[in-house]
Amino acid sequence: MKTVLIIGQNGQVSTYLQKTLSGDYSLIIADRSKIDLSEPGKVGLALERLNPSVIINPAAYTAVDMAEEESDLAYLVNRDSVAQLASYCAKSNTPLIHFSTDYVFNGQGDTPYTELDPPAPSGVYGASKLAGERAIIESGAPAIILRTSWVYSNHGKNFYKTMLGLAESRDELSVVADQIGAPTYAGSIAAACKQLLDIILEQGGITSVQSGVYHFSCGGETSWADFAKALFIANGITNIKVHSITTDQYPTPAKRPAYSVLNCNKLQDTFAIALPNWERAVLDCVADTDLDLSA
Repeated sequence: MKTVLIIGQNGQVSTYLQKTLSGDYSLIIADRSKIDLSEPGKVGLALERLNPSVIINPAAYTAVDMAEEESDLAYLVNRDSVAQLASYCAKSNTPLIHFSTDYVFNGQGDTPYTELDPPAPSGVYGASKLAGERAIIESGAPAIILRTSWVYSNHGKNFYKTMLGLAESRDELSVVADQIGAPTYAGSIAAACKQLLDIILEQGGITSVQSGVYHFSCGGETSWADFAKALFIANGITNIKVHSITTDQYPTPAKRPAYSVLNCNKLQDTFAIALPNWERAVLDCVADTDLDLSA
């Protein structure tokens, strides 16, 4: 059985990957005691000891606002350790699946971004993730970089769980309505990632033609406010009113992309993989109660 290393233990995507891949693959779950991405100098030796068949890296510094103050740490995790990861994969010819973000774009567009659109991050988080992408590409490692967006689930801290928590004590909420994107369920990410992993292992690796950046989000688009309304309806919550507000009315230290919908045609054309429409995925999230939802 092939050995799949998942970097990070408790994140949303890692949690669902563990659930989805368990049984079909021999999994190594690397928490910080095994691989600490804040210490790039130790990453290579850790990978040599673990010697996996494939590496999946959903781990990252993702505190978008705090990254503006902790830029050094953000770059250590999102660029420098990723560069070490890529160097190992290049030398050992180990396939790498790495996750990135819609924040590599500034959000000033109005049509879904393709992989050919020039990145222009407006904050430290997006810039550090873009630097990680470039480190992988420059290394020549056999790697697939998956940019996703607006990730949510029944696990961890995210918009979906925050809204459900607030609904327990409030009957009105104000939610930003002028940021447009595609909410992407972590369970959908894991299911599609398993398809991708199956393809990679069946063909014996990632070809040079396949290596590169792909957009990897649920289909369709919506605003945060309309996403909130949809998740309340899906959960049978009818006694809460959602008020639409602007980004200016809800200021944050880091600027959010106003429009970050990703065009995922390349992923479908290359691997025949497509994530479900975001509205369908919300229903899947509601139906999924197999995880420990107290986390």
